[in-house]
Formats: sequence, structure tokens, C-alpha cells
Amino acid sequence: MIWFCHFLHCIGTKTPLLQIRKQLIAANAPQKGSSIYRQIQWARSSIQAILRSAKEYAYGFKTYSRAGQSFHIPVEPIIDMPTYELFVKMRAENTTYPKHRKKNDYLLAGHLKCTCNLTWRARTAAHRRSRKGEWVERKTPISTYFCPQLHKELRPPDCPKSVSAKRAETQVWEKLCEFALDPGYLMAHAKRLAYHFEQNQGTLQQNLQQLRDEQVLLTKERQEFITHARVTRMNQEEFSKKIAVHYEKAARVERRETAIENELNAYADLDFDARVSAYVQDLQADLEDVINANPQSDEERHALFLRKRRFVDALLEEAVIDGDRQIHVKFREDILRLVRGNKVA
Repeated sequence: MIWFCHFLHCIGTKTPLLQIRKQLIAANAPQKGSSIYRQIQWARSSIQAILRSAKEYAYGFKTYSRAGQSFHIPVEPIIDMPTYELFVKMRAENTTYPKHRKKNDYLLAGHLKCTCNLTWRARTAAHRRSRKGEWVERKTPISTYFCPQLHKELRPPDCPKSVSAKRAETQVWEKLCEFALDPGYLMAHAKRLAYHFEQNQGTLQQNLQQLRDEQVLLTKERQEFITHARVTRMNQEEFSKKIAVHYEKAARVERRETAIENELNAYADLDFDARVSAYVQDLQADLEDVINANPQSDEERHALFLRKRRFVDALLEEAVIDGDRQIHVKFREDILRLVRGNKVA
């Protein structure tokens, strides 16, 4: 375990974690066995897991918990105390405190992805380290979306790793406005979905009738069981267990029946032309109001962000960024769902 002591000492001397990882791979340092296939050598998570157990290897015991009880198992100490104390000190100094972070409004949070197929995260840097190593406030905070994939071996070559939040949000918002302000597309797609629904209506009616027939049979079986229980004087405990099974079967059928009825009733008396036209008009009016807004205070700017965010959550289905930091978007096509939900903002 000489290599373990070496990289623990590296942490104590402020060697970056990725540099330690390179040293371990170059030295062909062995990793313990695992039931899970390792895609790469010495993942950051593996190194961090060992660092979290540094105290155990310094003091010579491991702590286990079983059935709510904790107990210690002796292990051979492999870290001298001066190295461990230096490690603890440097880990504390390297901690990034919340005061150095600035929360911000991110329009694409939870939506943006890359070819890694990972949802990108966002951060705002309001401080930076000066040449003297001190934290100083930036004149202008920097907001960025970034890929959470930490290992370059698993990152495709067309993953751009990061993008300015302003650039990404501007691209998506412009495309969203272009999409939402095109009533022709929305109307045509809503009518197409309505046509498919009408084609499936016969099948739904048939399925509904089958469920209703099944419900009649279950009711008959339940009544026969109750009669049998009375005649045989079945004890209460056994009766409760068996009748509960009957009621659960009936409840499952009833839930399926209700779902189909709701689907059939959703558009039974719906005037598609009128409802869709009204929805599109309301959508465009709300969107133009957002576009023309001129917030003057932080509260007004945050309120405007929330309105824009509701548009993004309601209309945006997918946003994928390519190697040139161009974002390709796909908007939701379930216009009937949006019509039923009325406004999105």
C-alpha cells in the first residue's frame, strides 16, 4: 500500500486529484476487486472513497454497522500520523464554502444534454482566486452550463464540456419563440392528433366494455365467496385476508376502467377548432407580454424568469448541444395536453 501513502501525501501537498489519478494509472497501481465492471481505471469516485477511509488506516480500525449497532474491526495502520494530520489540514483548507458560490436563475436547468447523454449542470462564479491565492469578487459573475462527466475517457469528442449560460439560453429562447409564434404548426398538429384519437375511439370503447364485463364477473365471484364464508362459518382472520384479495382485483379493474373513461370523455364535447385557436391566441399573447417586458428590479427580473421558465418546461422536450456549441431543440408535440392545461404562463 505504498502508493496509497504516496497519493495521500499528494493531497496534503495540494496536488490536484486528477494529477493523482494520472500518477496512479502511470504506476499501474492495483485496485481492489469489485463485482461491478470498471469502465475506466481509478475513477475519481474510487479515489474519494479511499480518502474518506484515511482515518481508519491511520488509527488502525474500521467501523461497521449491522442491525443498528456499530463495532470496530482492527486493521493494520498504513499511514503515519504526521501524514494524516497534514492531509486533514489541507482537505479543510481546500473546502469551497457556500459564500464563494452565487445562486442564479438557469432557464435550461434539467433540460440541456450532450452526446454523453448526461443532463448538464449549471454554476455561477461570483468570486475568483487572485494571484495571491485569495478569494476576490468578480466585477461580473460568470454563469456556465457544464457536462458532469469528469473522466475524459468516457467523454465523446463532440462533447463541448461547457457553454456560456447566456449563449445557450439565448439560442433556445429564440427557437422557442419561433415555434410558439407559429400558429399554423400548432393547429395542424393538434388536428392530426385529434384525428388519430378518433380512429382509436372504437378500440377504447371495446376495451371499456370488456372491463365492465370483467367487473360484473368479479362482483358475482365476491358475492359467492361471501355466501360460502357464511355457510362454512369461516373465521374472521381468514375471511378478511381472502375478501381483501377480491376487493383488490376489483380495484385494479376499476382503475383501468376509469382511465379509459377519462380518455374518452376528455374530448367528447370538445370543439377542437375553438379550443385550439383560443389556446394558441392565449399562448402568443402571454409570450409577447414576456418578450416586451422591461423589469426594473431584482424581484421583477426573477418574476419574468419564472414566466419564461414555465414556457420552457411546458414546450421544450429536448435540448442537445453539439461540439460547436449549437443547441438542437425538440418541442413537445402533445398539443392536446397543452390545450387541456390551458395557459403555460
